[in-house]
Amino acid sequence: MKLLRFLAFLTALVFSTSPGFAEIGKMGTYAEVEAPPASAQQVTIGFYPLSIYQLDMASNTYYIDTYMWLRWKGDIDPTATLEFTNMVEEWGKQQENLLTEPKILADGSKYQIMRVEGRFVQPFSLSDYPLDKQKLSIMVEDTTNGANTVSYVFDKDSTGIGESMQVPGWTLNGWSSRTLVHDYGTKFGEEETPSTYSAAEFSIDISRPLSFFYWKLLLPLFIVFSAAIAALLIRPQDLDVRTALPAGALLTAIFLQKSYSDSLPDLGYLILMDRIYLVAYALIVGTLIRAILAYRATEGANDKRMKQIVQTDRRILALQLLAFVAAVTVIVSLKA
Repeated sequence: MKLLRFLAFLTALVFSTSPGFAEIGKMGTYAEVEAPPASAQQVTIGFYPLSIYQLDMASNTYYIDTYMWLRWKGDIDPTATLEFTNMVEEWGKQQENLLTEPKILADGSKYQIMRVEGRFVQPFSLSDYPLDKQKLSIMVEDTTNGANTVSYVFDKDSTGIGESMQVPGWTLNGWSSRTLVHDYGTKFGEEETPSTYSAAEFSIDISRPLSFFYWKLLLPLFIVFSAAIAALLIRPQDLDVRTALPAGALLTAIFLQKSYSDSLPDLGYLILMDRIYLVAYALIVGTLIRAILAYRATEGANDKRMKQIVQTDRRILALQLLAFVAAVTVIVSLKA
């Protein structure tokens, strides 16, 4: 009973663990807008990504190769003041206007299309790893003209993703777009400088396939866990063998956890897979303790007592297997 109470306490602790983030000293907000200000020059923006590669969870970055186009009416050329705010490694950026000069369309608007390739930063939320869903976003913002001067509008009719688009190891779930106003909360030390700027966000929605979770992460752990609790099928008198199995399984589980943790950034919170491993650790240690206690109980025991010890081992084995399956089911079902 003490072991069961300990496992219940540990499970409650695992489920209650969640990431905490301090909101101290931050300035600036993003607000979604439905219609541009009447005084602003409207700039229609669209995207057509060609490929995404080198998605790196450890550095929170990815590379994208995409077409982007702008249409506008007015004297302000938005291509001259456009900035990719979440692009990193400016030295590696490739941005090429496909038209030497903006093209004048039949309705009098100006049109420019460009091809952009570069590395973008995307803070990934990994609390649900390996069942996480991510957004790969491109943030565009006007660096000079305030939100009341230039405002973005998405060309949703032409924006999209080609059928050949793939992200290796991930499932594509579609795309989304938002037009925003970025209020920096400061005038950067000069009163005439605007504090709010128009921004646009294009995001590609991806998720990990379930097969990655079940076959590459959960199945190896389940095999190791099964080997550990199989020690309870061995005679209680064989202490060396009964303790060697869970001890070896415990070390193997630690190495398995490290193998997937090495591909992730250092996190200050438990991810979904970590919680499953904590449950496995507790049950494996419980098996080790049971093997020692059962061995001590065999000293001077008669045949009847030995049968009771063996029967108790079988019941504990069944309970541990049931507890592991139930814990995994609850952890997965309660994911954010």
